Amino acid sequence: MKKYISLFSFMALFFVGVQFSAAQSSERQQSPEAIAKEKTYKLHELVTLTGDQQGQIFRVLVDAEQNMSELKKKDISDKFRQEGVKTINLRVEEGFKKILSPSQYKMYETSLEVKK
Repeated sequence: MKKYISLFSFMALFFVGVQFSAAQSSERQQSPEAIAKEKTYKLHELVTLTGDQQGQIFRVLVDAEQNMSELKKKDISDKFRQEGVKTINLRVEEGFKKILSPSQYKMYETSLEVKK
C-alpha cells in the first residue's frame, strides 16, 4: 500500500512540475498583440497619445511584431534576417511619422537617442 501511495505522490509531483514548466515557457512567448499593446502603452506614457493615435500605433506595432515573428521562424542567413529587421523598423518609423505630431515624434526620437 505504501508503494502505491509513494508512486502516486511521485506522479502527482511530476505532473505539477510539468505544468509549472509549461506555464513559464508560455509566458516568455507573448503574442504579437500583447507585445504591441505593451509598446503602445510605453509610447503613450512618453508622448501622451490620443485614443485615435493609440489605435493607429497599435495596428502598426502589431503588424511589425507579426512580421518579426515570421522572420524569426524562417530559416535564412543572418544577413537577410538583419535586412528584414531594418525594413520592418523603417516601416514602423514611417508609420510613427504619419501618426504622431511633429513635437510627439521629436520626443520619441529623443528617447531613442537617450537609450543608445
